[in-house]
Amino acid sequence: MIKNHHCRGSLSPHHSTFVFSLYIIAIVLLSIISHSNHQVNGELIEYSVKGLHVEGKFIKNGKGEVIQLRGANRPGTEYCCVQYGKIFDGPSDMDHLKEMVNWNINAVRVPLNEDCWLGLHAKESDHFGAAYRKAITQYINDITSLNIAVIIDLHWAGDGGGSILAEKQIPMPNSVNSPTFWKSVANTFIDNTAVLFDLYNEPYPYGNDWDSENAWKCWRDGVDCGDTITYKPAGMQQLVSAVRSTGSKNIVILSGIQYATSLTKFLQYIPVDPINQMGAAIHSYDFNFCRSRGCWDTYLRPVFEKYPIVATETGQRDCKTDFIRDFLHYCDQNDIHYLAWSWLVAPCDNPSLITDYDGTPTVYGRGLKLHLNALANNEEPFYSDTFDMFNDKFTHWVDNWSTDKAMLSNSSDVVHEGEYAIFYHPETDQTLHLRCWGCVQTDIHKQVEFWVNGGFQGGQQLDLCLLQLNEDGSNTVMQTFSLDSLLGQSIPADKWVKVIADLGALPKGTQYDGIWLKPPNATYQSPLFVDKVTIRAYIDPPMPAEWQDQSEESSSSKLIIMTQKLFFTTIILLSYFLLF
Repeated sequence: MIKNHHCRGSLSPHHSTFVFSLYIIAIVLLSIISHSNHQVNGELIEYSVKGLHVEGKFIKNGKGEVIQLRGANRPGTEYCCVQYGKIFDGPSDMDHLKEMVNWNINAVRVPLNEDCWLGLHAKESDHFGAAYRKAITQYINDITSLNIAVIIDLHWAGDGGGSILAEKQIPMPNSVNSPTFWKSVANTFIDNTAVLFDLYNEPYPYGNDWDSENAWKCWRDGVDCGDTITYKPAGMQQLVSAVRSTGSKNIVILSGIQYATSLTKFLQYIPVDPINQMGAAIHSYDFNFCRSRGCWDTYLRPVFEKYPIVATETGQRDCKTDFIRDFLHYCDQNDIHYLAWSWLVAPCDNPSLITDYDGTPTVYGRGLKLHLNALANNEEPFYSDTFDMFNDKFTHWVDNWSTDKAMLSNSSDVVHEGEYAIFYHPETDQTLHLRCWGCVQTDIHKQVEFWVNGGFQGGQQLDLCLLQLNEDGSNTVMQTFSLDSLLGQSIPADKWVKVIADLGALPKGTQYDGIWLKPPNATYQSPLFVDKVTIRAYIDPPMPAEWQDQSEESSSSKLIIMTQKLFFTTIILLSYFLLF
């Protein structure tokens, strides 16, 4: 049929030239459309990731240039080999890897399975043992050939002291096979200086304990690990020693306790590395205990002033970008490396960066991509010191310490903006308490603002208090504003009004650890609603449209797609007309 089709006619030289010209125009226009969002302003300099090593608190390459690792996790290689009879979750070819390059990613974290690598507790197969090692080795070498550093992560270790197949996360690596795993991995990549070793994904001896002395002893030495760990664990010192016994000089990074979120005693319990090629690792999500600047300053700063810190996982689970934007800004300001979770096609609340393996970002992933593109173009990613304490949710800046916990209401009649407002019943000793870590700063912020609705009755008497958090967990009221005074009237019934508390007259250099709304006396008052609680900065740039969270494709994206489809439909129709 194809031959008969082509025998139906032939093109004149004039028509051939015309059609060829149309195709050339199509290719040129597609190139313009496809790359219009990747223009480089000024010279784009790409630094090599070969020869990575630690100097003080910095990671440098073989030329002595400071390198900032920024990228993503690529999960699947820790679980597919024991759960799905394959090695990778999704494609692993070079075309797929080049999509990461298009995002300006320069580091990828690859989580591994101890038993799949060592070939223990299951039969050799096309996805287990030698085949797994071969595929992973090729995959990592492919990634580094694109000038992308790789962080190899021991994600799943064998349970039962190494006697049970690694099929889940356990509190600590085992002392039997985990050191053997790292000796094998270190020998395999001893000559690849773009590879770093993340010795254990998320240690959690003593469960969710943030600052346990025994947890840190267990973490480093594998001793005093409590009753919940029934096997002999390997401490971080044993794993560091295993890597160095091979002669490997690859950088090793160590995750803290409490699922890699706590570095409280890292400096006290840091293992000995004979060649001092070591850094710390943290996982930072919007749902963690430590998730805002004041906490990061308290617990991370002492470490990153001495050692490199790599946020080997970061992200947020609500398909938004507010947390990731704040955390990446903090990292950029303080030389913290970061890799978002994850480069995997999954719902954005996974959290997942992409909707397909062509690199199309989720709403959350779009925040990372914009950030990396801005840096690659030598531009400052968007950031503002203005932040919301509440905006459809209690944000990562605050903890809701309200008495009896203020509830969310999504009744359309009592929401000023978005889907949710706060329902608050200001009875005696009932406070709406939004606590933070020194987040209100008079040098930076000019006002506290929010919306209030008096509900069916109105007339409630409330004070807005600025607080200082004491060491014993209590609060001291530092400043008090009467809402009646701020509004110039009583809180009206069934109507939204905006409250603004001016901070300009307060002492400069002062920080406050949150706000209270509370009744000034013990009289009964009816419920009310509060919405959009914002701390407004003096310097308050508007957020560009492209940085705003979107639940669907932007109009410009849709226009580009429609233009592409229309253009190529026209080309096809014209070609068909000229051919036939």
